[in-house]
Amino acid sequence: MKKILTLMSSLFLAFSASAQQDLMLSQQFFSRINKNPAGVGNIPDLDAFLLGRYQWANMKDSPKSGVLNLCTYREKLHSGFGFSMAYDNLGVAKQMYNPKLVYSYQLNLDEEMVLSFGVSAGVQYGYYDAAKYTLEDETERKDGDFPDDRQTKVSPDFDFGAELLTPRILVGASCTHLAQNESTTLQNSRHIYVYGRYIFTLDDKWDVAPMLSWMNKESVNVAELNFTAMYNRLFWGGLTYHPDLMEGFSTNPVAISAGLEWENFRIGYCFDYNFGKVADYAGTAHELFLSYSFRNKDTGPKYEKFE
Repeated sequence: MKKILTLMSSLFLAFSASAQQDLMLSQQFFSRINKNPAGVGNIPDLDAFLLGRYQWANMKDSPKSGVLNLCTYREKLHSGFGFSMAYDNLGVAKQMYNPKLVYSYQLNLDEEMVLSFGVSAGVQYGYYDAAKYTLEDETERKDGDFPDDRQTKVSPDFDFGAELLTPRILVGASCTHLAQNESTTLQNSRHIYVYGRYIFTLDDKWDVAPMLSWMNKESVNVAELNFTAMYNRLFWGGLTYHPDLMEGFSTNPVAISAGLEWENFRIGYCFDYNFGKVADYAGTAHELFLSYSFRNKDTGPKYEKFE
């Protein structure tokens, strides 16, 4: 059994080098500047967004991820400014950090349509530290399956994206990690995102917002189909399906989300369950985000978008 567990850990470490990818959009539609720098809000508040994800919760050394976004918008400059920090702990003595500064410029095409272009620049910092992982069988270290020394890598990181926005329509495309052609154990490679969302108003209390997004990373293609219902712009609940399109739907996570927005405060929770072939291994995932907007006295734009 110890040999089997060690082998699974080794396979997991090797798999992470080729298949690791950024978090999918899901709840990050509320603050997506780490996916698309053009997504800096057009509301002149300072918005703070914090998200944490605990993946494969029933596995030992399961991955844990987090995102911190800070952004604001200045109407006089037609510009958005932000900072994003993404964190990944893949469990097998490996962690990655991705801080970056974000800027966007917005063109007012008419009173209810905005075209935004954004760029971000930062670094990817990854390290592997064998001292932080306890092997089930120490003989595996002697066999060379796990390196004994600490390994680090710092890589420049750049993103570019665009968004077209109206009070009801959101369409965007972006490319993250532009400088990286392929993934390694200590860096993520280029990701491409394309997404769209439309908000339907049913009556004076209810809105529904279907969303479709697609992510490509090397040989990985993941679609995300989401349907969110909002009550009085106070409570919302949603259902998301995001299979891996290139692996014969071997992974088929379905996520249920819920949240509320009250004054300047927003909180959301998402629960993932995998119905695919690897369901017994992948299990469940939990995702929680908190958001708070610090108001200021600047004159805002002619309309406010629901993020």
